[in-house]
Amino acid sequence: MVSHMIDDREETRRPLVALQQVCVPHYRQRLFETLASDQRFRFLVLADPSADVPFLRLSEAPSRCELEAAVQHVLKLPYGLSLSWQPAAVRAVVRNRPDVVIAQGSPYDLTAWVLVMIGRIVGIPVLLWTHGLQGEESGMKWMVRACLYRLSRGLMLYGDYAKQLLIAKGLAADRLHVIYNSLDDSTQAGIAEAITPDECEVFRRSLGVGPGERVICFTGRLQPVKRLPWLLQALNLAALRGKTIHLVLVGDGSERQQLESLTTELGLTGLVHFLGAIYDESRLGLILSASDLAVVPSGAGLSVMHALAYGTPVLLHDKVEEHFPEWEAVKEGETGWMYRYDDVSDCVEKLIDALFPSPKKPAMAAACRAMINNRYNSTTHAGLFVEAITKHCALTSVDDEGGNTVDEGCRSHPHARSVEARGSRC
Repeated sequence: MVSHMIDDREETRRPLVALQQVCVPHYRQRLFETLASDQRFRFLVLADPSADVPFLRLSEAPSRCELEAAVQHVLKLPYGLSLSWQPAAVRAVVRNRPDVVIAQGSPYDLTAWVLVMIGRIVGIPVLLWTHGLQGEESGMKWMVRACLYRLSRGLMLYGDYAKQLLIAKGLAADRLHVIYNSLDDSTQAGIAEAITPDECEVFRRSLGVGPGERVICFTGRLQPVKRLPWLLQALNLAALRGKTIHLVLVGDGSERQQLESLTTELGLTGLVHFLGAIYDESRLGLILSASDLAVVPSGAGLSVMHALAYGTPVLLHDKVEEHFPEWEAVKEGETGWMYRYDDVSDCVEKLIDALFPSPKKPAMAAACRAMINNRYNSTTHAGLFVEAITKHCALTSVDDEGGNTVDEGCRSHPHARSVEARGSRC
Protein backbone atom coordinates (compact mmCIF):
# COMPACT_ATOMS: atom_id res chain seq x y z
CA MET A 1 0.00 0.00 0.00
CA VAL A 2 2.78 2.43 0.98
CA SER A 3 4.78 1.59 -2.14
CA HIS A 4 1.76 2.28 -4.37
CA MET A 5 1.24 5.62 -2.63
CA ILE A 6 4.88 6.50 -3.20
CA ASP A 7 4.60 5.51 -6.89
CA ASP A 8 1.54 7.73 -7.28
CA ARG A 9 3.32 10.62 -5.59
CA GLU A 10 6.37 10.20 -7.83
CA GLU A 11 4.17 10.14 -10.94
CA THR A 12 2.25 13.27 -10.00
CA ARG A 13 5.36 15.08 -8.79
CA ARG A 14 7.50 14.36 -11.84
CA PRO A 15 7.65 17.69 -13.68
CA LEU A 16 5.54 17.82 -16.83
CA VAL A 17 7.25 19.18 -19.94
CA ALA A 18 4.92 20.19 -22.79
CA LEU A 19 6.46 20.05 -26.27
CA GLN A 20 4.61 22.03 -28.93
CA GLN A 21 5.47 20.68 -32.39
CA VAL A 22 3.97 21.43 -35.78
CA CYS A 23 4.10 17.66 -36.38
CA VAL A 24 6.32 14.75 -35.35
CA PRO A 25 8.52 13.77 -38.32
CA HIS A 26 9.91 10.24 -38.46
CA TYR A 27 13.43 11.35 -37.59
CA ARG A 28 12.26 12.66 -34.19
CA GLN A 29 11.11 9.25 -32.91
CA ARG A 30 14.44 8.22 -31.37
CA LEU A 31 14.90 11.58 -29.63
CA PHE A 32 11.44 11.49 -28.04
CA GLU A 33 11.90 7.88 -26.92
CA THR A 34 15.25 8.81 -25.36
CA LEU A 35 13.76 11.85 -23.62
CA ALA A 36 10.87 9.80 -22.25
CA SER A 37 13.31 7.30 -20.71
CA ASP A 38 14.43 10.03 -18.27
CA GLN A 39 12.44 9.16 -15.18
CA ARG A 40 12.73 12.66 -13.75
CA PHE A 41 10.22 14.14 -16.21
CA ARG A 42 6.97 13.45 -18.01
CA PHE A 43 6.72 14.64 -21.61
CA LEU A 44 3.50 15.75 -23.31
CA VAL A 45 3.83 16.17 -27.09
CA LEU A 46 1.32 18.55 -28.69
CA ALA A 47 1.43 18.09 -32.46
CA ASP A 48 -0.61 17.98 -35.64
CA PRO A 49 -1.16 14.33 -36.67
CA SER A 50 -0.68 15.40 -40.33
CA ALA A 51 2.51 16.52 -42.06
CA ASP A 52 2.96 20.24 -42.67
CA VAL A 53 4.89 19.75 -45.93
CA PRO A 54 4.56 17.24 -48.81
CA PHE A 55 6.72 14.11 -48.88
CA LEU A 56 7.42 14.22 -45.12
CA ARG A 57 6.93 10.89 -43.37
CA LEU A 58 5.67 11.16 -39.81
CA SER A 59 6.71 9.24 -36.71
CA GLU A 60 4.54 6.77 -34.93
CA ALA A 61 3.34 8.02 -31.55
CA PRO A 62 6.34 7.92 -29.15
CA SER A 63 5.49 4.99 -26.88
CA ARG A 64 6.65 6.59 -23.65
CA CYS A 65 5.42 10.13 -24.26
CA GLU A 66 1.92 11.44 -23.77
CA LEU A 67 0.55 12.72 -27.07
CA GLU A 68 -2.30 15.13 -27.82
CA ALA A 69 -3.44 16.21 -31.27
CA ALA A 70 -2.99 19.92 -31.99
CA VAL A 71 -4.09 20.62 -35.55
CA GLN A 72 -2.19 23.40 -37.28
CA HIS A 73 -4.19 26.15 -38.99
CA VAL A 74 -2.38 28.21 -41.62
CA LEU A 75 -3.37 31.85 -42.00
CA LYS A 76 -2.42 33.26 -45.41
CA LEU A 77 -1.07 36.81 -45.54
CA PRO A 78 -0.20 39.14 -48.43
CA TYR A 79 3.18 38.88 -50.17
CA GLY A 80 3.32 35.11 -49.79
CA LEU A 81 3.61 35.15 -46.00
CA SER A 82 1.68 32.88 -43.68
CA LEU A 83 1.20 32.35 -39.95
CA SER A 84 0.60 29.04 -38.19
CA TRP A 85 -1.77 28.58 -35.26
CA GLN A 86 -2.42 25.55 -33.03
CA PRO A 87 -5.20 26.51 -30.60
CA ALA A 88 -5.40 22.99 -29.18
CA ALA A 89 -1.79 23.30 -28.01
CA VAL A 90 -2.63 26.50 -26.13
CA ARG A 91 -5.69 24.89 -24.55
CA ALA A 92 -3.62 21.89 -23.45
CA VAL A 93 -1.03 24.14 -21.78
CA VAL A 94 -3.73 26.10 -19.94
CA ARG A 95 -5.47 22.88 -18.87
CA ASN A 96 -2.38 20.89 -17.81
CA ARG A 97 -0.29 23.75 -16.36
CA PRO A 98 3.03 22.05 -17.25
CA ASP A 99 6.18 22.90 -15.36
CA VAL A 100 8.04 23.81 -18.55
CA VAL A 101 6.87 24.48 -22.11
CA ILE A 102 9.05 23.92 -25.17
CA ALA A 103 7.55 25.87 -28.09
CA GLN A 104 8.48 26.25 -31.74
CA GLY A 105 10.65 29.34 -32.06
CA SER A 106 9.43 30.84 -35.32
CA PRO A 107 8.11 34.41 -35.26
CA TYR A 108 5.55 33.21 -37.84
CA ASP A 109 4.09 30.78 -35.28
CA LEU A 110 1.26 32.53 -33.43
CA THR A 111 1.19 29.63 -30.97
CA ALA A 112 4.69 30.51 -29.79
CA TRP A 113 3.67 34.14 -29.15
CA VAL A 114 0.62 33.09 -27.14
CA LEU A 115 2.57 30.51 -25.13
CA VAL A 116 5.36 32.93 -24.14
CA MET A 117 2.70 35.42 -23.03
CA ILE A 118 0.91 32.79 -20.97
CA GLY A 119 4.23 31.74 -19.50
CA ARG A 120 4.93 35.26 -18.31
CA ILE A 121 1.45 35.70 -16.85
CA VAL A 122 1.28 32.41 -14.92
CA GLY A 123 4.99 31.90 -14.26
CA ILE A 124 5.66 28.88 -16.51
CA PRO A 125 9.13 28.86 -18.13
CA VAL A 126 8.73 28.78 -21.91
CA LEU A 127 11.77 27.82 -23.98
CA LEU A 128 11.86 28.21 -27.75
CA TRP A 129 13.31 25.37 -29.84
CA THR A 130 14.64 27.18 -32.88
CA HIS A 131 17.34 27.58 -35.53
CA GLY A 132 17.86 31.09 -34.18
CA LEU A 133 19.89 33.03 -36.75
CA GLN A 134 21.88 31.57 -39.61
CA GLY A 135 23.10 34.92 -40.90
CA GLU A 136 22.93 38.65 -40.30
CA GLU A 137 19.42 39.99 -39.80
CA SER A 138 18.27 43.57 -39.26
CA GLY A 139 15.33 45.94 -39.57
CA MET A 140 11.76 45.03 -38.73
CA LYS A 141 12.34 41.32 -39.25
CA TRP A 142 14.99 41.22 -36.53
CA MET A 143 12.97 43.47 -34.22
CA VAL A 144 10.02 41.06 -34.33
CA ARG A 145 12.22 38.00 -33.90
CA ALA A 146 14.15 39.59 -31.03
CA CYS A 147 10.92 40.50 -29.27
CA LEU A 148 9.74 36.89 -29.35
CA TYR A 149 13.12 35.59 -28.18
CA ARG A 150 13.28 38.04 -25.28
CA LEU A 151 9.77 37.20 -24.14
CA SER A 152 10.82 33.57 -23.75
CA ARG A 153 12.82 32.18 -20.84
CA GLY A 154 15.51 30.92 -23.19
CA LEU A 155 16.35 29.41 -26.58
CA MET A 156 17.25 25.83 -27.48
CA LEU A 157 19.48 26.07 -30.55
CA TYR A 158 20.65 23.59 -33.16
CA GLY A 159 24.16 24.98 -33.52
CA ASP A 160 27.02 27.03 -32.09
CA TYR A 161 27.04 29.51 -34.96
CA ALA A 162 23.52 30.69 -34.14
CA LYS A 163 24.54 31.20 -30.52
CA GLN A 164 27.49 33.36 -31.58
CA LEU A 165 25.27 35.50 -33.81
CA LEU A 166 22.66 35.97 -31.08
CA ILE A 167 25.25 36.92 -28.46
CA ALA A 168 26.56 39.51 -30.92
CA LYS A 169 22.96 40.81 -31.12
CA GLY A 170 22.89 41.32 -27.37
CA LEU A 171 21.12 38.21 -26.09
CA ALA A 172 22.47 36.82 -22.82
CA ALA A 173 24.65 33.72 -23.26
CA ASP A 174 23.06 31.98 -20.26
CA ARG A 175 19.70 31.99 -22.06
CA LEU A 176 21.11 30.27 -25.16
CA HIS A 177 21.31 26.47 -24.96
CA VAL A 178 22.90 24.61 -27.87
CA ILE A 179 21.38 21.12 -28.08
CA TYR A 180 22.41 20.16 -31.67
CA ASN A 181 20.31 17.61 -33.59
CA SER A 182 20.10 13.87 -34.20
CA LEU A 183 18.63 11.05 -36.24
CA ASP A 184 18.26 7.41 -35.20
CA ASP A 185 22.00 6.99 -34.78
CA SER A 186 21.89 3.68 -32.89
CA THR A 187 19.91 2.01 -35.68
CA GLN A 188 22.21 3.56 -38.28
CA ALA A 189 25.33 2.32 -36.46
CA GLY A 190 24.01 -1.24 -36.43
CA ILE A 191 23.16 -1.10 -40.12
CA ALA A 192 26.55 0.41 -41.02
CA GLU A 193 28.38 -2.34 -39.17
CA ALA A 194 26.44 -5.05 -41.01
CA ILE A 195 27.00 -3.69 -44.53
CA THR A 196 29.83 -5.49 -46.35
CA PRO A 197 32.13 -4.24 -49.11
CA ASP A 198 30.66 -6.92 -51.39
CA GLU A 199 27.14 -5.51 -50.88
CA CYS A 200 28.39 -2.04 -51.76
CA GLU A 201 30.04 -3.37 -54.89
CA VAL A 202 26.86 -5.17 -55.98
CA PHE A 203 24.89 -1.95 -55.57
CA ARG A 204 27.44 0.03 -57.59
CA ARG A 205 27.35 -2.55 -60.38
CA SER A 206 23.53 -2.35 -60.41
CA LEU A 207 23.94 1.31 -61.39
CA GLY A 208 26.37 0.44 -64.16
CA VAL A 209 29.38 1.91 -62.37
CA GLY A 210 32.53 0.73 -64.07
CA PRO A 211 36.21 0.66 -63.08
CA GLY A 212 37.60 4.12 -62.41
CA GLU A 213 34.11 5.62 -62.13
CA ARG A 214 32.77 7.25 -58.96
CA VAL A 215 29.42 7.56 -57.17
CA ILE A 216 28.03 10.61 -55.40
CA CYS A 217 24.60 10.83 -53.79
CA PHE A 218 21.96 13.27 -52.67
CA THR A 219 19.25 12.36 -50.15
CA GLY A 220 16.33 14.68 -49.57
CA ARG A 221 13.30 16.26 -51.15
CA LEU A 222 13.73 17.33 -54.79
CA GLN A 223 12.87 20.99 -54.31
CA PRO A 224 14.08 24.25 -55.90
CA VAL A 225 15.86 25.27 -52.68
CA LYS A 226 18.26 22.33 -53.13
CA ARG A 227 19.60 23.72 -56.45
CA LEU A 228 19.90 20.27 -57.99
CA PRO A 229 19.90 21.51 -61.63
CA TRP A 230 23.09 23.31 -60.72
CA LEU A 231 24.59 19.99 -59.53
CA LEU A 232 23.73 18.37 -62.87
CA GLN A 233 25.63 21.16 -64.63
CA ALA A 234 28.66 20.44 -62.44
CA LEU A 235 28.39 16.73 -63.25
CA ASN A 236 28.34 17.56 -66.97
CA LEU A 237 31.45 19.72 -66.68
CA ALA A 238 33.26 16.91 -64.88
CA ALA A 239 32.27 14.52 -67.66
CA LEU A 240 33.68 16.93 -70.25
CA ARG A 241 36.97 16.68 -68.35
CA GLY A 242 36.93 12.91 -68.67
CA LYS A 243 35.76 12.19 -65.11
CA THR A 244 32.81 9.82 -64.98
CA ILE A 245 30.70 10.45 -61.88
CA HIS A 246 27.37 8.77 -61.20
CA LEU A 247 24.77 10.72 -59.22
CA VAL A 248 22.20 8.87 -57.10
CA LEU A 249 19.15 10.97 -56.20
CA VAL A 250 17.13 9.59 -53.28
CA GLY A 251 13.86 11.45 -52.77
CA ASP A 252 10.83 12.85 -54.50
CA GLY A 253 9.51 16.33 -54.94
CA SER A 254 8.26 19.03 -57.26
CA GLU A 255 11.55 19.25 -59.20
CA ARG A 256 11.75 15.64 -60.35
CA GLN A 257 10.25 16.10 -63.83
CA GLN A 258 12.47 19.11 -64.54
CA LEU A 259 15.54 17.22 -63.34
CA GLU A 260 14.73 14.23 -65.54
CA SER A 261 14.37 16.53 -68.57
CA LEU A 262 17.64 18.30 -67.83
CA THR A 263 19.40 14.96 -67.38
CA THR A 264 18.34 13.95 -70.90
CA GLU A 265 19.24 17.35 -72.33
CA LEU A 266 22.77 17.16 -70.92
CA GLY A 267 23.29 13.58 -72.07
CA LEU A 268 23.64 12.27 -68.53
CA THR A 269 20.92 9.63 -68.68
CA GLY A 270 23.28 6.77 -67.84
CA LEU A 271 24.89 8.68 -64.98
CA VAL A 272 21.92 10.10 -63.04
CA HIS A 273 19.83 7.57 -61.13
CA PHE A 274 16.42 8.57 -59.73
CA LEU A 275 15.58 6.11 -56.95
CA GLY A 276 12.56 7.95 -55.56
CA ALA A 277 11.65 8.27 -51.89
CA ILE A 278 13.18 5.54 -49.73
CA TYR A 279 12.39 5.20 -46.02
CA ASP A 280 13.93 1.79 -45.38
CA GLU A 281 17.02 2.68 -43.35
CA SER A 282 18.83 -0.51 -44.40
CA ARG A 283 18.48 0.51 -48.03
CA LEU A 284 19.47 4.11 -47.33
CA GLY A 285 22.47 2.90 -45.37
CA LEU A 286 23.62 0.78 -48.28
CA ILE A 287 23.30 3.69 -50.75
CA LEU A 288 25.24 6.06 -48.50
CA SER A 289 27.87 3.44 -47.68
CA ALA A 290 28.38 2.61 -51.36
CA SER A 291 28.73 6.28 -52.33
CA ASP A 292 32.13 7.96 -52.44
CA LEU A 293 30.72 11.37 -51.50
CA ALA A 294 27.43 13.02 -50.52
CA VAL A 295 26.66 16.37 -52.15
CA VAL A 296 24.12 18.94 -50.96
CA PRO A 297 24.10 21.91 -53.36
CA SER A 298 22.05 24.04 -50.94
CA GLY A 299 19.84 23.77 -47.88
CA ALA A 300 22.12 21.22 -46.16
CA GLY A 301 20.69 19.89 -42.91
CA LEU A 302 19.71 16.41 -41.77
CA SER A 303 21.21 14.91 -44.92
CA VAL A 304 24.66 15.93 -43.63
CA MET A 305 24.23 13.89 -40.46
CA HIS A 306 22.79 10.97 -42.42
CA ALA A 307 25.83 10.74 -44.69
CA LEU A 308 28.38 11.14 -41.90
CA ALA A 309 26.73 8.34 -39.91
CA TYR A 310 27.77 5.94 -42.69
CA GLY A 311 31.29 7.35 -42.94
CA THR A 312 30.61 9.32 -46.12
CA PRO A 313 32.07 12.85 -46.37
CA VAL A 314 29.92 15.75 -47.57
CA LEU A 315 30.42 18.54 -50.12
CA LEU A 316 28.40 21.77 -49.85
CA HIS A 317 28.80 25.47 -50.64
CA ASP A 318 30.21 28.01 -48.21
CA LYS A 319 27.26 30.45 -47.97
CA VAL A 320 26.19 29.09 -44.62
CA GLU A 321 23.09 31.25 -44.22
CA GLU A 322 21.48 29.20 -46.99
CA HIS A 323 22.00 25.97 -45.05
CA PHE A 324 20.45 24.58 -41.90
CA PRO A 325 22.56 24.45 -38.71
CA GLU A 326 23.93 20.95 -39.38
CA TRP A 327 26.37 22.45 -41.89
CA GLU A 328 28.60 22.91 -38.85
CA ALA A 329 29.35 19.17 -38.92
CA VAL A 330 31.29 19.64 -42.18
CA LYS A 331 34.92 20.34 -41.29
CA GLU A 332 37.16 21.15 -44.24
CA GLY A 333 39.34 18.17 -45.14
CA GLU A 334 38.11 16.15 -42.14
CA THR A 335 34.43 15.36 -42.71
CA GLY A 336 33.99 17.06 -46.08
CA TRP A 337 34.60 20.18 -48.11
CA MET A 338 33.01 23.50 -49.01
CA TYR A 339 33.19 25.11 -52.43
CA ARG A 340 32.72 28.80 -53.20
CA TYR A 341 29.06 29.74 -53.42
CA ASP A 342 27.68 29.89 -56.96
CA ASP A 343 31.08 28.95 -58.42
CA VAL A 344 30.47 25.85 -60.51
CA SER A 345 34.14 25.63 -61.51
CA ASP A 346 35.21 25.45 -57.87
CA CYS A 347 32.54 22.84 -57.22
CA VAL A 348 33.89 20.71 -60.05
CA GLU A 349 37.44 21.09 -58.75
CA LYS A 350 36.35 19.96 -55.27
CA LEU A 351 34.46 17.01 -56.76
CA ILE A 352 37.44 15.86 -58.77
CA ASP A 353 39.84 16.35 -55.87
CA ALA A 354 37.59 14.35 -53.52
CA LEU A 355 37.09 11.49 -55.99
CA PHE A 356 40.17 11.18 -58.20
CA PRO A 357 42.57 9.53 -58.70
CA SER A 358 41.09 7.61 -55.77
CA PRO A 359 38.31 8.60 -53.35
CA LYS A 360 39.33 10.39 -50.14
CA LYS A 361 36.49 8.68 -48.27
CA PRO A 362 38.45 5.75 -46.76
CA ALA A 363 40.81 8.16 -44.97
CA MET A 364 37.92 10.31 -43.70
CA ALA A 365 35.32 7.72 -42.71
CA ALA A 366 36.44 7.47 -39.07
CA ALA A 367 36.25 11.26 -38.58
CA CYS A 368 32.81 11.32 -40.19
CA ARG A 369 31.45 8.70 -37.79
CA ALA A 370 33.18 10.38 -34.84
CA MET A 371 31.30 13.61 -35.56
CA ILE A 372 28.04 11.70 -35.08
CA ASN A 373 29.24 9.69 -32.09
CA ASN A 374 30.58 12.76 -30.28
CA ARG A 375 27.90 15.35 -31.04
CA TYR A 376 25.01 14.59 -33.42
CA ASN A 377 23.47 11.59 -31.68
CA SER A 378 20.23 11.02 -29.77
CA THR A 379 21.95 10.48 -26.41
CA THR A 380 23.84 13.78 -26.57
CA HIS A 381 20.82 15.53 -28.06
CA ALA A 382 18.47 14.34 -25.30
CA GLY A 383 21.06 15.02 -22.60
CA LEU A 384 21.53 18.64 -23.67
CA PHE A 385 17.76 18.98 -24.08
CA VAL A 386 17.17 17.91 -20.47
CA GLU A 387 20.10 20.01 -19.26
CA ALA A 388 18.43 23.10 -20.75
CA ILE A 389 15.15 22.19 -19.06
CA THR A 390 16.73 21.69 -15.64
CA LYS A 391 18.40 25.10 -15.81
CA HIS A 392 14.94 26.63 -15.76
CA CYS A 393 13.19 23.96 -13.73
CA ALA A 394 15.26 22.87 -10.75
CA LEU A 395 14.19 19.53 -9.25
CA THR A 396 13.41 19.40 -5.55
CA SER A 397 12.98 16.31 -3.37
CA VAL A 398 11.46 15.18 -0.10
CA ASP A 399 11.70 12.03 1.98
CA ASP A 400 8.83 9.57 2.14
CA GLU A 401 7.78 7.78 5.30
CA GLY A 402 10.53 5.19 4.83
CA GLY A 403 13.28 7.78 4.54
CA ASN A 404 13.67 7.35 0.77
CA THR A 405 14.18 10.43 -1.37
CA VAL A 406 11.57 11.05 -4.07
CA ASP A 407 11.10 13.90 -6.51
CA GLU A 408 8.78 16.55 -5.20
CA GLY A 409 8.48 18.34 -8.49
CA CYS A 410 9.73 21.34 -10.35
CA ARG A 411 10.34 24.84 -9.11
CA SER A 412 11.76 27.85 -10.89
CA HIS A 413 15.52 27.79 -11.01
CA PRO A 414 17.09 30.37 -8.65
CA HIS A 415 18.35 32.51 -11.53
CA ALA A 416 15.16 32.23 -13.58
CA ARG A 417 13.55 35.43 -12.31
CA SER A 418 16.63 37.51 -12.97
CA VAL A 419 16.93 36.04 -16.48
CA GLU A 420 13.28 36.82 -17.16
CA ALA A 421 13.71 40.36 -15.88
CA ARG A 422 16.72 40.95 -18.12
CA GLY A 423 14.84 39.68 -21.17
CA SER A 424 11.52 41.41 -20.54
CA ARG A 425 11.99 44.29 -22.96
CA CYS A 426 11.22 43.70 -26.65
